[in-house]
Amino acid sequence: MIIESLELHDFRNIREASLSPCPGINILLGENAQGKTNLMEAVWLCTGSRSFRGSRESQMIRFGAEAFRVELSFRDRERLQNIRYSGGERRRKILLNGAPLRQPSQLSGVFPAVAFDPTGLDIVREGPEKRRQFLDNAISQLKPAYAKYLAQYQAVLEQRNAILRDPERCRQFADTFDIWDTQLAKLGTALSLYRADYLKKLEPAAAEIYGGFSGYAESFSMGYESTVYEPEEPLEIYSDQLIEKYRQALLDTRETDRKMRCTTKGVHRDDLSLSVNGLPARSFGSRGQQRSCAVALRLGEARLYRGITGETPVILLDDVMSELDQGRQDYILNQIRGFQVLITCCDASNTLRMESGSIFSVREGQIRRE
Repeated sequence: MIIESLELHDFRNIREASLSPCPGINILLGENAQGKTNLMEAVWLCTGSRSFRGSRESQMIRFGAEAFRVELSFRDRERLQNIRYSGGERRRKILLNGAPLRQPSQLSGVFPAVAFDPTGLDIVREGPEKRRQFLDNAISQLKPAYAKYLAQYQAVLEQRNAILRDPERCRQFADTFDIWDTQLAKLGTALSLYRADYLKKLEPAAAEIYGGFSGYAESFSMGYESTVYEPEEPLEIYSDQLIEKYRQALLDTRETDRKMRCTTKGVHRDDLSLSVNGLPARSFGSRGQQRSCAVALRLGEARLYRGITGETPVILLDDVMSELDQGRQDYILNQIRGFQVLITCCDASNTLRMESGSIFSVREGQIRRE
């Protein structure tokens, strides 16, 4: 996947700008609040996902304008394609190769990308929810069935929790818990197997990248922490035994769930452990090590996506160089091969060790190739 050109009109602080990145490393260099992250956000919008800033489309319109437009031309393994994405106060319009799409989710898988932004550190530093989101998003790009099962699981979970939140309803519908538990067990078991399989494939890729970051002086590992299954229990084959164990776990905690007024066990409470040199990165990792973990996960995700699908996602790294020593910066600039990479950077000295690629200066929403 190679971006041939990007054109922006009235997007954030950018009145009009265009970018034609090279197939390798591309540095977007400039001070803060000049428009570097806006460029990244515009590219990410074309994946069909919500802004990684959590912004609404109405917030992406340049002040004084009525709508924004993003036009992306990219080449996959077969042909040149074009996405035209317009958003405004009145209506959204998305065209893929000239054909209208009803909603952004229809772009999923058309233009794959992997993004790291400063909030990506939440994967390491914050609670389990961020790590579950990482898993859910990464697996859904590869396995559409996973997203379907996840939506079904969340719908059933909400029904069960709605009863638990209301003591009167809890008594009235007590005899329906077995029905909800059976559905949660079937769906939760399937989701657990998807996650375990993905992590089994992701760990060696991420560990290799982290090793490169540290000059192989540090080791990186991860593991799936299920609230239902034991760490040593193999999660490989969907079976009645695994479903029954999941259902029994829900039954065993039913009284606790009534007191807590929520479902306390299941894939919605599971976690992903991240360790450096055998110690939890969240508690014992330095800021540079934590950043390295988060970036290694994203780069590992990109490598795994390419290995499974044969298509190469574009890599977007926003403000990734800060808090990294020279060796780790050098790895990002010179060792990520076979991918098109866009990197935002404030300090020009960080680019001096770059062996090949392109540098673009971004100032007041204007882009110029250096």
